[in-house]
Amino acid sequence: MSDEAKGEQLLSAVERLVSSNETLRAHVAACEARVKSKAPEASKAELRELTARELTRSYSNRAAIAGGVTAVPALIPGFGSIAAGIAGTFAELAYLLKTEVELCLSIAHVYEFDIEKPQERQLAFLLAAVSTYDASGRNFFVDVVRAEGVAIWNYGSRVIARMLIKAMTALALAYLYRGLLRMVPVLGIVIGSSMNKVLTQRVGARASRDFRTRRALVQPAPAKKAPAKKAKKKPAAKKPKLVSLSSRGRGLG
Repeated sequence: MSDEAKGEQLLSAVERLVSSNETLRAHVAACEARVKSKAPEASKAELRELTARELTRSYSNRAAIAGGVTAVPALIPGFGSIAAGIAGTFAELAYLLKTEVELCLSIAHVYEFDIEKPQERQLAFLLAAVSTYDASGRNFFVDVVRAEGVAIWNYGSRVIARMLIKAMTALALAYLYRGLLRMVPVLGIVIGSSMNKVLTQRVGARASRDFRTRRALVQPAPAKKAPAKKAKKKPAAKKPKLVSLSSRGRGLG
């Protein structure tokens, strides 16, 4: 199987795993309700940030649990270690990305972007993949795309689709070394759990920052008030000339 085919296979697996938008919106509402109960006086901007943090906490815990569970077969001598090293790595990576994509979609919803739109979903997938790649101290745009990093929402749908395959391919290859570590009993569980939690936390932090910046950029500018028109001064009415009584008397005489 070619490297790109591995990336396509990983993307297909993640797409099948991602929860429905209705489920994501329900989870966002639950997290928002918890935040409001703790900070009832929070402003709209503060509520967004606090909800994004709560979502990151929730999803990073899920990723940590999955990272430990998928390494359990390594405790079985022989075949168990091989299964954990090969199949377990792909399954864990797919679930990790599924969790991170859901996190990105949820934060997008918090910042009032329409996650029903195909391009918004593409952006969430790409943001999760690129953030996971970059979390190891590398730079996807420099290493893979050979270009300077720019805001990913500035790319068109076709470019995003191509980048997404490249990102998935790069991740599939980068995670091979973790498969070797997973073959070590107990150590694989610890590494899988702790690393997944940290990765998801970093993805959440980046997603929050990016969507907050994007929302500020597309925020409609307040309507400018038209300058008040100055009322034109009406010319003062001419006062009638007063004729003195003395002049009237002379004219009558």
